[in-house]
Amino acid sequence: MKVLLAPLFFLSRHCKHCARMFYRENPGSWLGIHEFESLPPLGTFDAKRGFLPDFPTLLMFEEFVIDGEAAERIKTPGDRVWLGEWPRLLEALESEGALSAVDVSAAASARSHERGWMLRRDLADPKRWWQAMAHYVSLVGLADKMLGEDPLNAQDFSWELDPEASFGIPGSDGEVHDPTVVLQEGRNSGNPHHRELYSSSLESLKSQLREVNACMTACAELDVAPIMWAPYQKYLSEKFSGSTGQDAQSIGTAGREFFQVAFPAYAPTTVQEFATLRSDKRIKALRREVRRAAGYGETLERSYPQRVLNEVLRLERKAARMRRITGWIATAVGTIPVPGLGLAAAAVAEAATTRLERKAREPWHWFYLVSDGRGAT
Repeated sequence: MKVLLAPLFFLSRHCKHCARMFYRENPGSWLGIHEFESLPPLGTFDAKRGFLPDFPTLLMFEEFVIDGEAAERIKTPGDRVWLGEWPRLLEALESEGALSAVDVSAAASARSHERGWMLRRDLADPKRWWQAMAHYVSLVGLADKMLGEDPLNAQDFSWELDPEASFGIPGSDGEVHDPTVVLQEGRNSGNPHHRELYSSSLESLKSQLREVNACMTACAELDVAPIMWAPYQKYLSEKFSGSTGQDAQSIGTAGREFFQVAFPAYAPTTVQEFATLRSDKRIKALRREVRRAAGYGETLERSYPQRVLNEVLRLERKAARMRRITGWIATAVGTIPVPGLGLAAAAVAEAATTRLERKAREPWHWFYLVSDGRGAT
């Protein structure tokens, strides 16, 4: 599957002139969340290491598309040391021919009539989107708070919902109101302040839906599937609800859960580990297993990793027994006074044992791939 590493914003962009002035006056700083407008989903932020790519998610896909402007910014980071391993990641993907740079903005701007129709259809029932909007508002608000306006003072951030965090819009009563509650109650709310803020909440919803629809348009133009920033995930889930098969978002989530929940000791944490896994032929078996397990909901079950380990250990014990038996036979045959027979018998027994072991391990190639040199086997 080929996927688009989507920018944070397709349509809402910061003034480039203002950005240049800001960088000139504040070298090494960033423009808050607008700093990432053209960049792909960068993963979690570590105050010491910068952004850490979501390697488990990226491992699930064969090819990637990225915006040309974003590619250039990542390849020449300059003062953007917070990009962490992303420059090396792009280099690794390009070296294997798995990355294409395109004009994502142009692709997103196509089909204006169709995008207009999509937005009108979405807004036929604004209340439908209140959960998606709540997810977006919470994550973007938290990102703004944790990342701030200076990367040197930014705090660790992992794009996870904080139930205690609350972000809203100020009303004329001096209170801050939740735009999703305003959206749910509608323009005829019994709360006069919510009626007053309804238009503002609706405009925010429109802006977010325009971004999602622009992403879907770009993907249709480029014939790829979308991987969007975390704040948009609920919108995509709603958009793809009822569709058959697994979309890129659910596949990526499955990959993340596979390593975080089932086999955390084996997760790739560097570009080198990531590239090593991707270059192995057994990577296809890993992707098949992740999708299969996710389809049955197994990766979230505590019994899943234990069951896998038990099966692999059973195979290894069986292989050890086979080697003991063939070794005994070769030794016994070696006692017969026929020149060369003992050596030939040993070679035949070894070859037969190797073939049987390879056949038995074939369904578990994916486990041997992730466990080679990683964690405790």
